[in-house]
Amino acid sequence: MDTFLNKEELKTLWGFLIVYVASALILMVIIAILYYRNETYKINEKRLMEIKTVIMGYEKELMRAEMDKVPYAFHPPKEFFSVALLNREKQPLFSNFKNQIVDVNATRYAVRELATPINEVAYIVVDEAKSEQEIFTLKFIIFLSIFISAIFVGIEGYFLSRFLLKPVHSRIEKLNKFIKDSSHELNTPVAALMMSVSSLKQSSFSDRRIINHISISTKLISQIYNSLSYIAFNDIDEVFEETFDLALLIQESVSYFNEIAATKENTITAQLQTTFIHMDKSRIQKVIHNLLSNAIKYSYPKTTISVKLSEYLLTVTDKGIGISEENKKTIFKRFERRSTTVGGFGIGLDIVNSVCKMYRIKVWVESVAMKETTFYLQFPPLRNVTTLSV
Repeated sequence: MDTFLNKEELKTLWGFLIVYVASALILMVIIAILYYRNETYKINEKRLMEIKTVIMGYEKELMRAEMDKVPYAFHPPKEFFSVALLNREKQPLFSNFKNQIVDVNATRYAVRELATPINEVAYIVVDEAKSEQEIFTLKFIIFLSIFISAIFVGIEGYFLSRFLLKPVHSRIEKLNKFIKDSSHELNTPVAALMMSVSSLKQSSFSDRRIINHISISTKLISQIYNSLSYIAFNDIDEVFEETFDLALLIQESVSYFNEIAATKENTITAQLQTTFIHMDKSRIQKVIHNLLSNAIKYSYPKTTISVKLSEYLLTVTDKGIGISEENKKTIFKRFERRSTTVGGFGIGLDIVNSVCKMYRIKVWVESVAMKETTFYLQFPPLRNVTTLSV
């Protein structure tokens, strides 16, 4: 599989990995908690049994020494046990504790109070460190196991997701190649058509209606070609940024689309304020073209399309079918369309969104179903340039 993935594939890959690894981790943590509880219970039970054995051993030694009428000889227990023999005042008589016992009643100690003091010993206090070491080791092993398992699951999930994405990636590559090849092949006939229409308009050909039909059809084909060309080559095309008047560019686009709007008896009105921006002119023109093309496509016949530019805010309003609240969430995604009853490829608003993200242009839409739709583009202001009204 090709090493390079597009943004959508990477998003899908990371989404799958997060869900896969998170669900596996949750399952492992649940199993680890259950295992930890079971093992600590066994360790504590074992600890209690060993402590009882130690206490009984010291109690027998004390009783034997008293019966034999000999002084009691204290023998320290195993290395992981600490034992202290206390008198009635809870003062140590014999002890191998490293530190002084502050509180005999502390929960960490096991205390056996003798019914009758033996050799002045009234309390047998036992503490041991073995169980704490075992529990610490248990925790370390569990955390290490989860960590290693998470790495393994992550690697496995990565290769599994790449394997699952392979056929999808292959199909997308073929589709992209088809779009690129189609765009390349369309370039020559579209240019030839545009030149032919220009020549016809300047000739003495009398039937202006036929010339208009040819001109409109050529513009529509050109618009489709420009959209396909951007989708196919925008990632390798050079960016030529310059400072220009956005109002003049919009006016050119309005003049270009007036002929197309006339086929539905629509009119395009423009109220434009001189606004300088520093961006790639051809890309911004594609944004305007796609907004106007969409406005014409989805507007009702014999209505007005309003274009306004003021204070770096561009609005394009059409009186048409509108956009539902549900479709507003996906309208800027590729191949999404307002309505399946109207033609189109669903790539125009994807291009708008792509260019707006590139130049940090805030874009949003407001719509009233079956009434009107307005697209808003808030351009970032250009510093140190005076904006004049015309």
